[in-house]
Amino acid sequence: MRKYVSGFLFFFCLTAGSLIALFLMTSGESREETKKVQATESVEQPAFACSEPETETMAHLVLNQYRVIPETLGENYCLVAEEGYLIVYDRDLVTVSLFTHMPLIEFPAAEQERLMAGIWFPTMAEIFSYLESYSS
Repeated sequence: MRKYVSGFLFFFCLTAGSLIALFLMTSGESREETKKVQATESVEQPAFACSEPETETMAHLVLNQYRVIPETLGENYCLVAEEGYLIVYDRDLVTVSLFTHMPLIEFPAAEQERLMAGIWFPTMAEIFSYLESYSS
């Protein structure tokens, strides 16, 4: 029993000493690193437009100087009627993305002609919306 107690005390003292040594070694580095970061950061005051005291004008501050160009979605999916059913192909018109079980007969005559030629859609969500609009 005495052997177990002395082993436990030895393990406890070794662990406590290691943790204290690690804390002391790392605490000095974090303080120096914090001082370096604080020294390199600069605080800039926002640029406001000067307004005359008798008239109130609102200052517009532009945060993003880059011109925003909307991303146009290309035509990625083609909905085509083949063998009486609708099939969705990828952009390359070789890879089949989706086999629908919707027959071509359920669509009006004008839409049947468009579907035989193929209708291009940018997203799969728009295809589902189109198919839902013609389903019961």
